[in-house]
This record gives sequence, structure tokens and C-alpha cells, in this order.
Amino acid sequence: MMVEADKLFQEMLEKNVIPNEITYNVMIDGYCRMGNTVRGFELLDEMIEKGLIPDTYTYRPLISGLCSAGRVSEAKDFIDDLQKEGNKLNDICFTTLIDGYCKEGRLGEAISACKEMVEQRIEMDLICYGVLIYGALKQRDQATLSHLLSEMYKRGLKPDKVIYTSMIDADCKLGNITNAFTFLDKMVEEGCVPNVVTYTVLIHGLCMAGFFDKAELLCKEMLAGHSVPNVVTYGCFLDYLTKEGHMERAIELHKAMLKGLLANTVTYNILIRGFCNLGRTHEASQILVEMVDNNISPDCISYSTLIYRYCRSGKLLEAFKLWNLMLNKGTQPDMLAYNFLIYGCCVNGELTKAFELRDDMMRRGVKPNLEEICLELANLQLIWLPRRTLVSEFHGASFGKKCGETGEIM
Repeated sequence: MMVEADKLFQEMLEKNVIPNEITYNVMIDGYCRMGNTVRGFELLDEMIEKGLIPDTYTYRPLISGLCSAGRVSEAKDFIDDLQKEGNKLNDICFTTLIDGYCKEGRLGEAISACKEMVEQRIEMDLICYGVLIYGALKQRDQATLSHLLSEMYKRGLKPDKVIYTSMIDADCKLGNITNAFTFLDKMVEEGCVPNVVTYTVLIHGLCMAGFFDKAELLCKEMLAGHSVPNVVTYGCFLDYLTKEGHMERAIELHKAMLKGLLANTVTYNILIRGFCNLGRTHEASQILVEMVDNNISPDCISYSTLIYRYCRSGKLLEAFKLWNLMLNKGTQPDMLAYNFLIYGCCVNGELTKAFELRDDMMRRGVKPNLEEICLELANLQLIWLPRRTLVSEFHGASFGKKCGETGEIM
């Protein structure tokens, strides 16, 4: 879209239609969202040269662009320079910087930025608190979390659905189910109605902790509260059932999901993984066929999960048949898919095919995990080449017959 926007922008200049601050702000925002902060800053310089006055709408996307690129320290320097020049920034600019710090795990610097913000008489709003709470949860800093919540209440602010759900999710991931439900109760007491995301996070936590029956009860409670489960909610149940080996129940649930048009590639992949983990590759392959019949496209994970199981079972021919089917369907293999099949070749003593796959991998621009491949080869003790030679071979000259242009290996 930015190509078209830039063409229109250049057309404006050619026709002597002078862009104003709003035009530049839109262009800067667009480029920064694309990750092109260099062009964003070029446009900032250009608008200043033309006598236009940048404002917080100009600065915010530039700060955000730097933070998104992992250049948070540069974003802070940019803010400092702006303030030295007498530019006034708003809460959104500071919150963007604080969010960048929190995502990098730099909670101390995020809090310092907050203090600087307050010193400039810029009020912290719910969004800013939410960002800091996310940072505290990420660092598992319970003391800071408690302090932030206490400070919020003193200022007359209460956590919203997003903040409560974040706290519930963090507790569930740590296995603190009781504490997660304490937050849920408090949420309801304050009149903050849980949504589908809140319930799904709890259901996932219960399933992960092995409380499947309680997860089912919570799902019923969810329905009673007029919150409709989505594909992610049902996916939590599906994931639990397949991991526990209850494939028949998982299939029944998936059939119900199909009727409700909730099945997708991810849910099918869960079933494929479940059957593969039990060594039931025939049923896994049937699920793959059913998936296509229901107009749901398999992805690389769909194929590579089954390929891996075939390789582990010594069914290399079946693995290659599926591999070639995947390529013919236009699905591009990733590094893991290649590693699985290379592993299968090594186990079965098919070193020539392993190196053919390496060649194909390089030709397709997939960067091989050389260390992993070489360790696999050396550890299996199926080869006579020293490890240094293997590393050299994977880096350089190829072994055996090259793969065809289709990438198929017979």
C-alpha cells in the first residue's frame, strides 16, 4: 500500500499541490509501520525544511518505529532531543517508549520513564498502567505489580478486561490457578465482565494443570454468561485430549467444531500430532486427507509432523511421498521440515539423499542448522566421515545427484 501512497505523494509534488502536516504525518506513520524508520525520519527533515511544524502525531510513529525495531535506546535519545528543543510530548509518546522498554525486559528504565512523564505533569492513564503491568508480569516482579495496582486504585483507576486477562494469563502460565481465579472473582466484583479471551486463558490454564473437568464446567459457565467459545477455546480442549491420548473424544469434539465452522488448520494439526504421538500414522494421514476434503489447506506443520513420525518409524519411502506431495501442493518446507527428513535419511543410511536435501535447502534459501544436522550425523554413528569433514560438506560441495528443479527426491 505504501508504494501507491508514495506515488500519490510524488504526484502531489509534481502538480504543485503542497502537502501539509497531516499529509506528512500519514506518510511517516505508514513508513514506520512498515519498519522503514529511515524514510520516516527523512520525511520529518523534509517537512521541517518546508516550514511545517511537527507535533505529537508526527513523533509518535517515529518513536514506535524505533522501539519495534529493537532500537529503544535510540527512541529515548530522540525523545530527549525533542524535549531539549522545547517540543512538548504527550502521554502516548511516553507510553510508546515505556512499552518498548517493557517488551525488552527493561522494567527499571520503563518506571524511570514513567517518573519523568509524571514530573512533566503528564498523567498516567489506564493504558500506561497496563503496559507497566505487562512489564512486571513478564519479569515476574510481584512487588512492582502490587505497587502498580495499589497506585492505580489510589488514583481512582481500576484494571480493565485487558489488564485482568493479562494477570490471569500470567498466573495460569505459572500454574497459579487459585490466584488466577482470585483475579477473576475480583474482576466480576468490580463489574468488569470477563470476555471470551479471559475465559479461554483460564480454560487453557486448567487444561495445562490437568483439571479438564473444571475446564468443562467453566466453559458451561461461559455459555451461561452469553460469552461464546471460539476456535481457540475449543482448541484448548482438543490439545488436552490429544496429549492425553483420548483421540476418540478429540475426534468427536472436532466433528462438532466442523459443524460450527470452527475447525481450521491449527485444530487439524493438533489431531495429526495426537495420532502421530501414539504412533497411529495411518489415522494421522487420514486426517490430512479429510482436511483437504473440507477445503482446509494443510501447512508445513501439517506435513512435517507426519513426516517426522514416518522417519522415526523407519518409513522413509512414505516420508518422501508426503514430502513430494507437500511440494506439489505449493507448500514451502521450513528448516524443521528439512531437518526431520535429513534425520530420517541418516537413520536409514541414505546419506546421498541427506546431502541432496541439503542442496535443495540451500537452493530454496532456507538456512540450514548446520550444527544440528552434523551432530545428528555424527551421533548416529552411521557414517565414516569425521565431523569436521561433515561440516565442510554441508557448507560446501554437494554429495550425490542434485535435486531436480521441483525439489522432488525419488
